[in-house]
Amino acid sequence: MYSAGTGFITFAFSDKAQNVPIQGLVLTSLIDFVRYLIMMFISAWFIREFWNRLVADLFTVRLIAYREAITMVVLLGLFGL
Repeated sequence: MYSAGTGFITFAFSDKAQNVPIQGLVLTSLIDFVRYLIMMFISAWFIREFWNRLVADLFTVRLIAYREAITMVVLLGLFGL
């Protein structure tokens, strides 16, 4: 998200942005944000299922909730992994 935000700001203040309508920038930004949310929710579902079905069966760890899986996805995204 940080790189998308800095890229948007860099483009907005460049000379290339003069001929681009603001509606197009807002629309593409919203589409990118929705795409990010969809991928985050799908990844969180996959992590939760992987953890609860495999890791929790192999090791003595507790099951995780969906919110904890979303937190894992966000932290992995922040660290760039």
